Amino acid sequence: MRGWPLANDRVKLVKQANDIVDVVGGYLALRQTGKTFKGLCPFHNDTRPSFDVDPARQRYRCWSCGKFGDVISFVQEFDHVDFREALSLLARRAGITLDDTGPDPRAESRGQLLDVMRWATALFQECLLEDPLAEPARKYLGERGLLGEVVRTWGLGYAPGSWEWLVNAARDNNVSFDLLEKVGLIARRDKGDGWYDRFRDRVLFPIRDVRGQTVGFGGRLLPSSASKGPKYYNSCDTPLFSKSEQLYGLDQARQVAEKVGYLTIVEGYTDVLMAHQLGVRQVVATMGTALNERHVKQLRRFVPRVVLVFDADAGGDTGVDRALELFASLDMELAIASLPAGLDPCDLLVQSGPGPFVRALESAVDALEHKLLQMLAREDAETVEGRFRIAHAVLEVIAQTTPLPGQAGAVKMELMMTRIARRLALKEETLWARLDELRRARRPADGAGPHRGGQGATQPAEKARAAPEERELLEVLLADPDLVGEVFACIALEEIEHPGLRRLLQGLYDLHQSGEPPTLDRLREDMQDNGPLVNKAFELQDRGLARADRQVWLSGLLEHFRQRREKSVTRKLKERLHAVDDHATALELLRNLQSRSVEAGSGASSQGNGPASGPTRLAGA
Repeated sequence: MRGWPLANDRVKLVKQANDIVDVVGGYLALRQTGKTFKGLCPFHNDTRPSFDVDPARQRYRCWSCGKFGDVISFVQEFDHVDFREALSLLARRAGITLDDTGPDPRAESRGQLLDVMRWATALFQECLLEDPLAEPARKYLGERGLLGEVVRTWGLGYAPGSWEWLVNAARDNNVSFDLLEKVGLIARRDKGDGWYDRFRDRVLFPIRDVRGQTVGFGGRLLPSSASKGPKYYNSCDTPLFSKSEQLYGLDQARQVAEKVGYLTIVEGYTDVLMAHQLGVRQVVATMGTALNERHVKQLRRFVPRVVLVFDADAGGDTGVDRALELFASLDMELAIASLPAGLDPCDLLVQSGPGPFVRALESAVDALEHKLLQMLAREDAETVEGRFRIAHAVLEVIAQTTPLPGQAGAVKMELMMTRIARRLALKEETLWARLDELRRARRPADGAGPHRGGQGATQPAEKARAAPEERELLEVLLADPDLVGEVFACIALEEIEHPGLRRLLQGLYDLHQSGEPPTLDRLREDMQDNGPLVNKAFELQDRGLARADRQVWLSGLLEHFRQRREKSVTRKLKERLHAVDDHATALELLRNLQSRSVEAGSGASSQGNGPASGPTRLAGA
């Protein structure tokens, strides 16, 4: 069943070698506040820093959504991998070999994919820097004004025009074709056997995640190329890469962005590279897609503000309207900067240096203001019709959004409507009425759609409440696995009524019976299908670790369970006594009850003279 034995000390070794602040800080921005570090929770739409990372306990907790765990569970949640794969990734990070016999191949999948991307990145860069085939690519990058240092730092490469250049290199180096296909670098031929390269005669821009690991590529076809195909070609979606989520340059830009307070979004790879080359390092690019909600939620982990860069020609209705939708529906400041007509950021930076570009960023206005300015330049605000068209254009975009929930959303919408009313000299009530009309027009005929107050929303089922003694029993055992054997001899699994706690106890019992250490690290391997229960187990363990007198605490709990069993037996005997008609049977039951009453009194007296007169923490027991 387990396939890949994980020694308990090796799991500990991996955790000890991966400080949780360092690991989590590689995914999102953290700021030290006292003894802990705070940031925006990556697991829900956090509007304030609710995410706590505690270096002393090596734990994280979100005080809003309840996520809780250690460094391994964080990687599991963030990267959407199972326990073993998260452990493998962290072991690779620390240079630790987990097992001499080798891990389960499935657990290594993400690590192997990253290794393949690392190999391909180095191969493509070596080709760009040294191979005569790459001379046209080197000439193109030189004409774009990019320095050799930038080319090397960002790992730029070149894929020759041959259909099998990478395929042949993989064959020579014993690199798996299946893995190369999974990361989108090669594909199977439609007719006959064999493979072919997806990227041909292109300058390659490695796309890295926030930790600097290559997860995809963007390819720019050389202007002199005889190959047919789009000018820009990105990796297809893979287990590592999604073009609707990834941002080019975020690994290089995030630290500077955290200092200046915002990130700048441009459209091209060379725009990003030239900006960084000239010292404007808070710049990233989307993967040929418009900025979307997933991008914004990712960026919010690092900065409170995003500046979109449009040139005067490209900043048309679609881009501006989409920016306004995001501005209205998300808790983030989204601004728009305009460049001179006909110039992209790279052209402007090359021609005029960083000054004009930086000034454009500093003069950026929020998406609502930009939309108003755009419409005011297009329509005559002195006429009734012109003013009506301006108001309609802005409200029509806002009507398409789902408002930010809660009071934060209500305040933001109020401020937006107040500004529109003042700029157009209209009553706010009139604008609200028109917005409601536009929203109703967009709802389905059956009336489904967002309603104020959230009435009619299905409420989640209430979670089962656990008896205090059952909860505390698991707190003790998860904090002190050496006590599992003692409990196994005293408490049957069926005595635990709460289904979640019963499953945790069953897992501990199974490990104990198989001779394996009944630790939470070992237990979570077998509970990968139930993340919320593992999350709860960490909370229980954390409370148990806060108690130093766990043996005394357990003695009191065992006595409480004994009394609970006795009460259950007594109750059943009384029920039988009331239901029986036979005098002899009734007399036997009555004697049994009296005998148990005497024994219970004697046991209680004995316990009262001992060191553990009862559970020390039981609430309401």
